[in-house]
Amino acid sequence: MHLTIPRPLLVTVDDAGWWLGKDGSADNQPFRTGMKRNHVPGDYEALIALGKGLNMKIPAAFILGEWDETALLRKVPSSTWLGRLWTSPFLDRELKEKTADIIRQGHPYLEFAVHGLCHEFWENGQMQRSEFHDSQGNMRPESTVRQHLEYFFRLMETFNLAEAPRLFIPPKLNHCFGMGKAGFQAIARDFGIQYVTLVFSRAKCSMSPQLEGFGWEEDILLLDRGITGILWNQVAQEPMFSFDYPILPLHWANILHADPTRNMEVIKAWIAFLQEEVGKRDIVFASDIASCITQYLNATQSRITTEPGRYIIELDWLDRIPHQSLSDELFFTVNLPEDKNFMIHGAKRKESRTAHESQFIKLSLPRENRIILEFQ
Repeated sequence: MHLTIPRPLLVTVDDAGWWLGKDGSADNQPFRTGMKRNHVPGDYEALIALGKGLNMKIPAAFILGEWDETALLRKVPSSTWLGRLWTSPFLDRELKEKTADIIRQGHPYLEFAVHGLCHEFWENGQMQRSEFHDSQGNMRPESTVRQHLEYFFRLMETFNLAEAPRLFIPPKLNHCFGMGKAGFQAIARDFGIQYVTLVFSRAKCSMSPQLEGFGWEEDILLLDRGITGILWNQVAQEPMFSFDYPILPLHWANILHADPTRNMEVIKAWIAFLQEEVGKRDIVFASDIASCITQYLNATQSRITTEPGRYIIELDWLDRIPHQSLSDELFFTVNLPEDKNFMIHGAKRKESRTAHESQFIKLSLPRENRIILEFQ
């Protein structure tokens, strides 16, 4: 009889939302996705197909500047390369409406996450990296940060793209942590953000994260997503991942083809790769960001002790962490002889959502931070 706690895996995708693909950085414009073609509705269908194939609500970090149809961002001159003369370089409202419907219909497999207006920051007309923090992780002025977030939500609402995004993914991974009420998390919380995925070693940290790879601030949960080594502008990336982190962070170009009619070839390759490789490891596909964070804490912080005929799982970490944003599901791997069974004390068994989940024991969060599996 053997009990282990599987690690989670969640796929995320940065830089969705651009309409032009061309890297304009040499001309004081955004890097965009780096693709040599414009983006089309089928690129969003590919995103959703990846989520559906993995039975996962994939967070996609959206950039919304080019969705602006009414020159709204002239009121936010630091958000674009044209400042107060701004007009979006892509003005096809019919195509945007069609795509907005695809995004709404794909809601079960697509988590709409906040990334920014145009990803970078323009001061006196010159581009700087990046939108909410500079390259040293210093936050832009609070009023500027609030304005950029406010107009992100305005553009989102213009096309009814999503309801209340709860995840923020920092552009270029420039971010700050540990500044309390003077920092980004305090502002983001006011906009309904509950989670941030980042790389702590790339952030300006006024304090160390409370746990390895995980921290919390102003009731926002922050999870280290690691670095894959995959280039942000590599089109149709051949599937690869070390499975060292709970998140596989991709960029939109990585899962798309230069010919959009061939997008599904790339998507199917990623699905096949992940399903095969996860099947070789003690890893559970996370259903969404909340599930990923909860299982990561379970795998890294829960303590297992044994007594004759039973396992005791201590989840003392639940007392320390703001748990209103955790999911109510924990996964365990239990290998039992065929003639054995067990009883669960302290938590309820939950129904598996997918065939993949059925390989694990799925339980609710415990009532008293302790779960006992008693074997019979």
